[in-house]
Amino acid sequence: MRASLRLLTARLPPFTPTGITGLLTHPHPRPTLIALYNHTLNVLSTLPPHSVYRQSAENLTKQRLEIVKAVKPQGWEAFLQERKAASLPEETDIRDMGVFMRDTLNNLHANSDYEGHKTYTKTEMQNWESILRPNQVKELLPNQTEDQAKALEEESDREIILEPQLSAEQVEEIEGKIGEGLIEEVIEEGWGELRCAETMKDHKVWEPLEVVPDEDQWAAFERTPPAGASQA
Repeated sequence: MRASLRLLTARLPPFTPTGITGLLTHPHPRPTLIALYNHTLNVLSTLPPHSVYRQSAENLTKQRLEIVKAVKPQGWEAFLQERKAASLPEETDIRDMGVFMRDTLNNLHANSDYEGHKTYTKTEMQNWESILRPNQVKELLPNQTEDQAKALEEESDREIILEPQLSAEQVEEIEGKIGEGLIEEVIEEGWGELRCAETMKDHKVWEPLEVVPDEDQWAAFERTPPAGASQA
């Protein structure tokens, strides 16, 4: 219902309220989702192939990635030619999106008096700070050489070539196929999955427990009572 109501007008301008508290219209959802999903898949690939979580998360992420990639904005071919001429890959990577979002959010924070925008920019930057911190290169590489520092600064300052915007109808198409609400809500879910994958990786949850539980420790929580238990 919310997505249909939003289509009564053209695609809303960036950072317009969506009708959901704390969630504003995303400035560039398609490349954000593609970069986010590709990054999540890279993290998941570091988990063992037998991990049930990896298998489940990979299937879902790949399915959503294909849905998003199948919907191409008007001017797509011209965009590809521009990327090719600049010797850039077809898809925008997560660090380029980090640079774009950093600049866009900083501009919003500096030029808006609306308190909702201030709160949104702080929350949104928490998502991106682990991907890219261009103004804190010394924190990222405390023992960096001058060449490394220069390379990071050039990376954060380079021009980012992004694809054309989706139309309102194309956004609705993606929302309908994924079936998880507004595209902004889908992006939030994507961040949640990425954080979960990183936590799984950091804690190595597939490894044996340090303290092996007793054989019957979980028997009381099983659906089938242990042999000999009362059936009353």
